[in-house]
Amino acid sequence: MRLSRFGLVALGAAAVNAFRDTSPFFLASTSDVLANSAYIQTGASLFDTLSSSLSTCPSDYYVVVYQPGVHSTDFASRKSAPRLGAKMLGKDSSIRSKMSVNEVAGLVEPKHIKSLLEEKCKAQTSTIDGSSGSYPSSFEKGPRIIDIEFPMLSLGSDRAQQLAGFDGLLSDIVAQIPSSSKYTILYLTSPREFPETDSVIYETEGDSYHDSIHMELKRDYSSHEGLSDKSTSLFEEYQYFTPGIFMGLMATFLFFAILYIGINALGSLQVPYAAFEKDTSAAVQKKSQ
Repeated sequence: MRLSRFGLVALGAAAVNAFRDTSPFFLASTSDVLANSAYIQTGASLFDTLSSSLSTCPSDYYVVVYQPGVHSTDFASRKSAPRLGAKMLGKDSSIRSKMSVNEVAGLVEPKHIKSLLEEKCKAQTSTIDGSSGSYPSSFEKGPRIIDIEFPMLSLGSDRAQQLAGFDGLLSDIVAQIPSSSKYTILYLTSPREFPETDSVIYETEGDSYHDSIHMELKRDYSSHEGLSDKSTSLFEEYQYFTPGIFMGLMATFLFFAILYIGINALGSLQVPYAAFEKDTSAAVQKKSQ
């Protein structure tokens, strides 16, 4: 099911504001990680899910990526992050587990993920500055955290090109991980715009009452354009037919099958009306004796 066809724009301005401060999350791993995709999830709920999955230390390397200033529509095109998209779409045969959340309401701080891995897995951290474009040719033996922080995307026309460049750098860094080792990519993001930064992004004028009016009119809603007419979803993959749903459907089917057989059995019973009449022949015979 491709939920990008969901008519978000048709819900009006209230729905646009509701999804303004959300951003996507991706997980791709060569290990078996228990995680299910979802369309929308809170940051606290997502962190709880990741804590449960990562506490077992499934991999040797954990690539914790932080990309600020994005929205789910930035990843609507296959060209936006083709290498990460290939892992999420199953085109990379080494990937055994993947998870995507289109809209994460609230931030999942990279430092909390790193603290969890350092505490549970005793992992050491290698920090890479995504803006420099440089990275080591090899990494020390795991368990190890590869911490990558990219700069915030610009709001200009080079936005898509910048995101594709970061995607290429991430792919090159992952390629330096020993082929015999297992790795997990945790792609964390933050929304394009925050209420507290509106005064920086937008120029205001006049008194405070008119400021709020102008600010509301000047907000950047371009991230939501085309949501109703795009035919591709976030990396075109969402998991909704989970093992739990499958077992529930199977149990429901068995229940109705047993109920159907029982009703048919009851309906097929044929009892003659004489069976409900009292047999008086024995009593009459006793009296005659």
